Amino acid sequence: MYGVILAGGSGTRFWPTSREQSPKQLQKIVGTRTMLQNTVQRLLPLISIENLYLGTNHQQVIETLRQLESYEFISDHLIAEPCNRNTALAIGLIAKLIIDKDADAVMAVFPADHVVANPENFIKTLQKAEVLAEKGYLVTLGIPPTRPETGFGYLQQGAEIEDGAYKVERFVEKPDRPKAEQYLQHGKYFWNCGVFVWKASTILEELHKYAENIYSQLEAIAGCIQNAKAKPAYLELNEAGRDLFSSLPSLSIDYAVMEHSSKVALIPADIGWNDVGAWNSLDDVSEKDSKGNIISGNVLVQDCNNSIVQAQNRLIAVLGLKDTIVVDSPDALLVCAKERSQDVKKLVESLNENGHLEAKQSSTVNKPWGSYTVLDSGPTYLLKRIEVLPGEALSLQSHQHRSEHWTVVSGSAEVMRNKETFHLKNNDSITIPKNTKHRLGNPGLELLTIIEIQFGHLLDEADISRYEDRYGRC
Repeated sequence: MYGVILAGGSGTRFWPTSREQSPKQLQKIVGTRTMLQNTVQRLLPLISIENLYLGTNHQQVIETLRQLESYEFISDHLIAEPCNRNTALAIGLIAKLIIDKDADAVMAVFPADHVVANPENFIKTLQKAEVLAEKGYLVTLGIPPTRPETGFGYLQQGAEIEDGAYKVERFVEKPDRPKAEQYLQHGKYFWNCGVFVWKASTILEELHKYAENIYSQLEAIAGCIQNAKAKPAYLELNEAGRDLFSSLPSLSIDYAVMEHSSKVALIPADIGWNDVGAWNSLDDVSEKDSKGNIISGNVLVQDCNNSIVQAQNRLIAVLGLKDTIVVDSPDALLVCAKERSQDVKKLVESLNENGHLEAKQSSTVNKPWGSYTVLDSGPTYLLKRIEVLPGEALSLQSHQHRSEHWTVVSGSAEVMRNKETFHLKNNDSITIPKNTKHRLGNPGLELLTIIEIQFGHLLDEADISRYEDRYGRC
């Protein structure tokens, strides 16, 4: 079996922990691993890492690959999407790649950001689904509802196909509260969790039948795939492929195929599933103290009940809260009523409309060579902490509008400035004037940390002219 992980979501309901450029699946929302790492971990008993494929937004590629290094994930099994076009196109494109490799392949599709509390049952259910998929069915897992949920789509169970597997009578959009209560009482309605198993050939046939506007372009898009000029090399689309991909409709696989196909089969799956869709969903998947609070980080709580409080380095002290969410990050703080947690997405939309950069990225920005963190800024200066991984280096670059002053805090640095090379250690400093070609690298075996002060009247990441870059960004 081949596994396909769809990891292109934005996870805006988990702001400020999750941002557009560092979304939910890349965060440690539940447990000590990120959501993406948890997804890979629970698949490995059934699907080898060599048979795992992943689709994600091009902005998230580097951090995604970094998080999968320890699993020895094959980097050219990752496809960087130029924009979000929902699941039908992403699934169709990866199915095309898989079938070109293995004409009889069975592929299972998984969201990257869900929780499965019973991984043993999950694997058994996937094995059962694989048998059905071999017979030509499009298999979807249905989660037995535990409450009248209005935030999920539903599947209505139809006639039995074989023991424990059923036809899908119909797909139901997110219901209102009275309908959701009826579905719960009915006993034959299941939550649609977005996990599918089918033969690659079957899903392509059904895309051909029901979503010809997408299917007809898959061959052309696949022909535009190239290895990125980056380290490590992943798959990306050339300019023609990006234009074609972006021009296609944004359709979910449910809407494009599953709601129309006569080949859909349902397997009820009691696997402890939770989509962890908003902060209040942590109530179902996290440990609580004696008063129902979920606490993490540097937090002092007194006389609080049923609240969620998350901190990072600085102390967060809360007193007398009830049913409240408090989430701190270095550059933004969220405080909201727990019952309004779904509306955090609307809050982020407002931040974007008002031009707040905090909606899209945090003060720490991951780069292929390491990361930088903005510590302070003013009209004519910007203060950063820059961390460069061992053996990595920034691009050879210059800046038209700013000069830079670097001081080494830890590790060793190699600095190219015009035609000179400097080797710096702790407490050594160097200045980079405007319009000077330069490169910062870490030749050592330990993390390099420097403090950078930028001076100028235009302090913008766009003020970079690149001449050479090992990550293909020139």
